[in-house]
Amino acid sequence: MASFNPSFNPNSIEKSWVDQISKTLQTQLAVTINTPPVSIFLVPKTLKEEKREAYVPQRVGLGLNHHFQPELYHKIEQKKLTAARRVLLSHQIQDFEQEIVEKVKKIVPLIRDSYDLYHDADDNMLAWLFAIDGMFLIDQLNTYSDHGFAIEANDLIMLENQIPLVVLKEIQKALLGQDAHLQEDYLESKFRFFCSSNSTFVLSEHKVDFNQVHHLLDYMYNSIVNNERLITTKVELTNPASDPSENDTKLEPLQVFIKFAGVIPVPEPFGQIIKFAMPKIQKIAEEKAIAEEIKVPSASELRKVANVEFRLAPENEGIRNINFVQGKARYCYLPLVTLNSDSETVLRNLVAYENLMAKNSFECGYGLELTEYVDFLCGIIDNANDVKLLREENIIQGDLGDEEIVKLFNGIGRTNMKMSVNSKVKKTVAQLNMVYESTPRVRVRRMIEKRFRASAMFIAFLLFVAGVVFLVRMNPWHMVLVRLVRAKLDRVLLFVGLKGPIGIA
Repeated sequence: MASFNPSFNPNSIEKSWVDQISKTLQTQLAVTINTPPVSIFLVPKTLKEEKREAYVPQRVGLGLNHHFQPELYHKIEQKKLTAARRVLLSHQIQDFEQEIVEKVKKIVPLIRDSYDLYHDADDNMLAWLFAIDGMFLIDQLNTYSDHGFAIEANDLIMLENQIPLVVLKEIQKALLGQDAHLQEDYLESKFRFFCSSNSTFVLSEHKVDFNQVHHLLDYMYNSIVNNERLITTKVELTNPASDPSENDTKLEPLQVFIKFAGVIPVPEPFGQIIKFAMPKIQKIAEEKAIAEEIKVPSASELRKVANVEFRLAPENEGIRNINFVQGKARYCYLPLVTLNSDSETVLRNLVAYENLMAKNSFECGYGLELTEYVDFLCGIIDNANDVKLLREENIIQGDLGDEEIVKLFNGIGRTNMKMSVNSKVKKTVAQLNMVYESTPRVRVRRMIEKRFRASAMFIAFLLFVAGVVFLVRMNPWHMVLVRLVRAKLDRVLLFVGLKGPIGIA
């Protein structure tokens, strides 16, 4: 729905805007319940461009973002009314408007507060919308727990499609009447069953504080991230001859080109091109470095080269219990990952939710733990051999095919947000990289790569100089410029040396 735009026609809408804002504020002040944080966001376009159908509902549109989406509304609205009727009849509710809608209307300010965008819809319309969508969701959760299916389970877990839990609580309170004290246990049991059936990771055995839950996706997220058992394991490491991150800091040929371009005179047009291109090239290099923040060899490579064996973590342990142990043998313990046809949608929305909550919420408890772990999985799963290895150890389960799993993790983009400094995932990645880089095979490979990189840099430099000389010779004053180039080259060659740039060879 569109929001007011005061700049469009101030004379005609100024008063209506003031009236609407005043009415909304007065309604919000009348609510005594604590205001919930923003927890329902529009997914960034960059993520939707990766896979739109994972973020935008395909059959069922719920809440402010998608209820009136044309391609969904006409197909699902009657099914929503049928579901609402089913819920009302089962609880012998006769007056839907008085007993349900009016009670939902009282919490409309809290509903508005749950969304990251302001909507100028009338309170009465919002009350009807959320009463219908809320009862539809309750009906679908009931059906799922009783029969194991819903109209579209994927749509129910999407971030943009969430219904605030406060709505479901208010409806359930109206439905149960004198038994309203049972509502939280009832709703939580429905949430638990749905999330445990659809979650990619094992949920915590400990109950989530249901009073702090915002919606269905939030319940799943917190049940995953807070699944933790304290483990005290001594980890012994062998220091390699060189820092494995050293290679990441080496200058690439393109960067050497940038370095040398600033000290060699070139014709004005060519100089302008370099001046224009260098900031963009540097920006691309920086973005690439961010995107590849978690770098780790694949599972099959770690096993083949460094003799790292992957094992399933003890039953019901979560992503916080990833663990690397080195003694006579090397073991990396990972929690269970269940992957089915709906798993990509679940994973993508969980990661999007975590990132948006970490970025926009003032609440504590929303870091990037899940995002880090998904990035880690993207790192160790490169091909079907990696999936097969992890499946043999029962770390990966589910009916999703090996190639589809590879496609899933290769298709999820890395986060560009800053990771936790002392996270368990980063610690494990550092340990795995350390033992991998310390093996003789990798040391020899790195030495060869180092020499090749230096040669490649020098060749790139020579090609650049050749191009400059060619352009200079096309200028009438080329002899003067050639002498200037040679003078500059004398200084550059002191830096380059005979085998490439000093300090790089």
